[in-house]
Amino acid sequence: MAGTRAGEARQAAAQGDARTPSRPGPSTWRKFLEPEKIAAVAVLFWMSGPVAPLIPDLDDSLGTMLSLPASGLAAPAGIDDQVLRLSWYPVYLVVLVLAHRHWQAIWTVAKRNGPLILLLSWTLLSTLWSVSPEDTLRRSMALSLTTTFAIYLGARFDALAVVKLMVLALGIDMIGGALLALAFPAIGICHDAEHPGAWRGVFASKNQLGAMMLIESLGIYVLYIAERRRIYLFGLGAAAALLILSTSKTPLFIVLALVPCLALVGRFFRTPRGFDVLLALALSVAAVVFLVASTMIEPILVFFGRDATLTGRTDIWYLSWDAIQQRYWTGYGYGAFWSNPWGPASTIWDALNWRVPSAHNGLLEMWLAVGLFGVIVFVALLVRSFFGIMSRAAQGTREECLWRVGYFLIFVVHAVTEATAMDQTSVAWALFVAVAVGGSRVGMAARHGRTSAATVAAPAARHRSAASRRSAAGMTIDPVRRKSLAS
Repeated sequence: MAGTRAGEARQAAAQGDARTPSRPGPSTWRKFLEPEKIAAVAVLFWMSGPVAPLIPDLDDSLGTMLSLPASGLAAPAGIDDQVLRLSWYPVYLVVLVLAHRHWQAIWTVAKRNGPLILLLSWTLLSTLWSVSPEDTLRRSMALSLTTTFAIYLGARFDALAVVKLMVLALGIDMIGGALLALAFPAIGICHDAEHPGAWRGVFASKNQLGAMMLIESLGIYVLYIAERRRIYLFGLGAAAALLILSTSKTPLFIVLALVPCLALVGRFFRTPRGFDVLLALALSVAAVVFLVASTMIEPILVFFGRDATLTGRTDIWYLSWDAIQQRYWTGYGYGAFWSNPWGPASTIWDALNWRVPSAHNGLLEMWLAVGLFGVIVFVALLVRSFFGIMSRAAQGTREECLWRVGYFLIFVVHAVTEATAMDQTSVAWALFVAVAVGGSRVGMAARHGRTSAATVAAPAARHRSAASRRSAAGMTIDPVRRKSLAS
């Protein structure tokens, strides 16, 4: 009898420990010095596109920019991009090695995400009708490798581990960008007539610095909520400072929607009710709609320093839509429309009198590439990811849900306002796929056949809570019924 009580006491103590969240210490970060995690950080770092130091005479060539495979942004036309293209081969080799080590987990996760596989297959198939088959084949293969790496992240690590890998990678960009702007302002700061004094750090444009620092700020904030370490506050301040110095307007609009969204998610985890999480996610969608609509209001645009045509973007949108009508269902091939100097994009270039590198809108860019069918599949992927976030909210931790909802909001807004929604080498696409396919800690434990103490303790905690409520309300169980239940 005494032994039974002692065993129950030990079990209760273990369950109590499991209910108390541990605060990771420095030893947790030392685990990220493992070769596999260093390799993952290196891949994420290069996918972020820190190519500014590799592009000489950047400001004097802004009018003749071509698309760069390394960043999806721009490179001067006089620069041979073969060096930048060759720099991706070691990255792809690392991705293949990582994927080979965990191919079973990657395949298990991939086959459960039909819209993602269908989208990748359609981009590869678009080589058959592409206006530039070589570019489409090369870029669709790069997209497949980037997506494979993203699935690896989602299958191999839990959400907070992915956030830490991302924070480390973009932290290198943050520190390097600040040093580059201070020590070599000719590279790290814009000196062109359009954006004088705007910081761009290690990136090819101020907008990319703003986008990366927005993601970095979200990641650092999530880690601070999880671990409550003051050093994260310094990192958050540095990322926010670079975001402001970039003078990029779109991330500032996103922050307006992100703050109330994360506040609602926090409210859900303090009072776990299904209505609250539905309200939080519904208002997140409403915030996206409001955000996109608000960018069309002329007084707000003038207040933020933009003209009524969004710096000429509406002209690009109209001309891109005219081009879409020619290949409404199939598009011109993934990554091919703007790469062929004698192709259909030349009509837009002649009309605008400059060589615009993209449609400056994610959906229009995708429509040009893979047609209406590809757009429908992409929207289906977004909808599936949205409901996946809802379903995982009850399984994961508060910090995991903050990261998933926050990054989903960032990605959707950028998909509307920028042309990097499905860039073949973009860290934004990789993180979105990792968020879309990745499971919570509980879900990953079940997938790998492991049951943690916290997982076992959760149902018991709920039963104890219900028993406490019954006891407080005077709802005691008579001895005869208790004996029958025990038997």
